[in-house]
Amino acid sequence: MTIGQILSDTWDTFKGRFGTLLVLWAIYFGITIVLFIVMSMAMGAASVASLAALSADDPFSTGGSLAALGGVVVFVVLFYLVYLLVMMAQYASMIVAASPARRVDFSEALGSGWRAAPPLLLLMVMLIAVYFAVSLAAGGIVGALAQSGEGAVGLLGLLLLPLLVWLGCRLAPLFAIVAVDGVRNPFKAIARSWHLTRGHALTIFGASLAFMVLLLLVCGVLLLPSLGLLLGPGGQAAGPDEIGQALGSFALLMLALLAISALFTMSYSAFLAVLHARLRDGAGEGAAEAFA
Repeated sequence: MTIGQILSDTWDTFKGRFGTLLVLWAIYFGITIVLFIVMSMAMGAASVASLAALSADDPFSTGGSLAALGGVVVFVVLFYLVYLLVMMAQYASMIVAASPARRVDFSEALGSGWRAAPPLLLLMVMLIAVYFAVSLAAGGIVGALAQSGEGAVGLLGLLLLPLLVWLGCRLAPLFAIVAVDGVRNPFKAIARSWHLTRGHALTIFGASLAFMVLLLLVCGVLLLPSLGLLLGPGGQAAGPDEIGQALGSFALLMLALLAISALFTMSYSAFLAVLHARLRDGAGEGAAEAFA
């Protein structure tokens, strides 16, 4: 497995599954828009109901204020949990659809995404909890080292950054392991990721870095026309033509951002799917024929 192979296979997969990936992205984009609308309406209703619960004699009473705040907090937390669940389902569906290691039809890719979403959300919550625990421990160490001087703190930072990058590379195929391989147990998924990426961390880092650089260049090219119009000659009176041009530039910018969102999600899903398939191939799990 080489960096060139991963990038080349990602491009081939992106081209070959473009239609399926684009339809999946559009479906989940629509679901996200509906979710935002529904949750905004629900949050507004909850806020009104919470305000109605305030005491008429003392509208700023402790109980009434806590009830109002609690209602808003509950819906904010619920909204983000549902939003994250949709995002997990989106990436899982698109990784399954793009995977060279597993040939499925559109409906199976869509269903696999929703089945993989809850385990992925649980896995993400676990990793975030571990991250915060490690951050607290590192904060304590930094506080102790701060008494020894800024040099010790800087040295710790230099040591932690490569460690975090290395851990990210070792856990890179987690989404594909849950979605494609069907490993629902978070601990087993982490163990399998550790097994597949053994000896490949540097290649994964190089491929990820090259992929992100290329993607940023493409996104920059997509943004240039709209940014050029928005940042055009200034200092002139805002006449009807200038206002119309500004509105057109803004609309073009929104379209460019939408295209970038689709491009990133589709290409990154293809990248993760290819990376996972190549790692399976390297582990002798029979994915080589998918690249023939």
